[in-house]
Amino acid sequence: MFDAITLAAVAAELNEKILRGRVQDIAQLDAHAFGVEIYAQHTRRYLYLTAHPQDARVHLVAQKLRARGLPPSPLLLLLRKRVENALLDAITPLQHERVLQLRFDHAREGITTLVVETIGKYANLVLLDADGVVLDALKRVDATINRARVVLPRHVYAPPPPQAKIHPGNLDPSDLARILAANPRALLRHTLVGSIAGVSPLLAREIAFRVTGECDAPNDPRRAVDIVATFHALTRAPWQPCVAFEDDEPAAFAPYPITHSPHHQIFPSISAAIESFYGAPESYAAVKEPLRAQIADARDRLARKRDALADALPSAAEVERLRASGETILAHAHAIARGQGILKIEIGDSGLEIALNPNLSAVENAQKFFKEYHRQKDARARVPALLAAANVEVEYAEQTLTDLELAESRAEIDAVIAAARDAGLIAVAKQRVKTAPSVPREFTSREGFAILVGKNARQNEEVTFRRAKSDDVWLHARNVAGAHVVIVRAGRAISESTIEEAAGLAARYSAARGETRVDVIVAPRKQVQRARGGRAGMVTVRGERTVSVALK
Repeated sequence: MFDAITLAAVAAELNEKILRGRVQDIAQLDAHAFGVEIYAQHTRRYLYLTAHPQDARVHLVAQKLRARGLPPSPLLLLLRKRVENALLDAITPLQHERVLQLRFDHAREGITTLVVETIGKYANLVLLDADGVVLDALKRVDATINRARVVLPRHVYAPPPPQAKIHPGNLDPSDLARILAANPRALLRHTLVGSIAGVSPLLAREIAFRVTGECDAPNDPRRAVDIVATFHALTRAPWQPCVAFEDDEPAAFAPYPITHSPHHQIFPSISAAIESFYGAPESYAAVKEPLRAQIADARDRLARKRDALADALPSAAEVERLRASGETILAHAHAIARGQGILKIEIGDSGLEIALNPNLSAVENAQKFFKEYHRQKDARARVPALLAAANVEVEYAEQTLTDLELAESRAEIDAVIAAARDAGLIAVAKQRVKTAPSVPREFTSREGFAILVGKNARQNEEVTFRRAKSDDVWLHARNVAGAHVVIVRAGRAISESTIEEAAGLAARYSAARGETRVDVIVAPRKQVQRARGGRAGMVTVRGERTVSVALK
């Protein structure tokens, strides 16, 4: 949704409001996001940048962005050294691409450029020196990941390659008419997205609606002149930032009125529209807190149910006592008088006493013991399965709480909400916004191995059972809820240093992340199986070994 047209509108706003401003503070908000405080035109402005794969974007926000207490990343340290106290002297979007360049002039460090690439799963923040050489990047990309475009320190930065589509500056009605005529059965919006650089699905739907009156109109070469005119009208200033609503919930945003939505609202700036759609970044904590309370209450309720089942499980000795008591009463029925309250039996040097109901006959007393014996025997057979199921529910609630703590974006919070709702941990409620599914994080080890990290139960399921191969290496913090971590072998031998590096990720993305040392289990992926009767992401492991890692 944060497309090239939106970025162009954001760039125009930033040039108007913060150009020539001085950077006063930089904070890292989470693994993907940074906040920059800039003093410009006698006003403090707050710039939000995130390279999260689901909601990468850059824009101004209303409130100061504060650090979350994370250990400083290498990129943050460089930004503080080279960008804090610098003047922001140029703001340049890469035309028709989702890339923005922010150039800073520091009195001591000289010129530095921060490149904000908001390209979906390839989103990144890259810091360059005055010669365009990479100082560092939020996500380092070596040749094993992208041979054509390496993003590593001491490498010259290369922008993303241009799209193999018509450049909007060269868009001619006659050329577009030929493209439309070549496939008359295709939908116009699909053709626009596939043919013209910078056209997003939302923009294509709006163009189709404005030209034909419907979003799903087919290609019509006779409309080429109107299509081109509408495209230029929507992709140039003056901007009219807008948020579309469905059932009173924000559904889309754009720098132009979204007229194909019957319910839309115009905002004074594109940043205000974007913040209205996503919510203030600081609100993630506010969203988490009531969810945390609901899930914790559900976990405690499930734990009480489990404990009650455990208390109700009769012991084998008690079941055997009931059976033996019934048989003993029958064996001595001839000696039991009506109204007798206790049967005393001498057995060697000791005696046995069985309490009787004086209102029942000996046979009726025996039958009472046998009835209780069969009831408790049945309980001994049924309760273990119920207890195991209850344990699964409690463990899943614990995992969901950990998933919530680890969530670093609205998409990941929404994934936890959906999982908790499906499991009955929270009341059924509609999500605030429609977001793309969150995806597992990917890291690259110092030796070049890809390391996959699940951030919630659904991602754990994906990492372990859909993306990992049988000979990959699987890791998980021992005896606590946390991420499934997989080292992708790719036909190479995995060293102990890479295993330790991945074990550190498994520890940090677990409920034990506050400990100084964490035990992590390591096993081949083929030795990890779905837990029978368990929920998504719950597994059993055999043949594992343990490594211990220190967390700083």
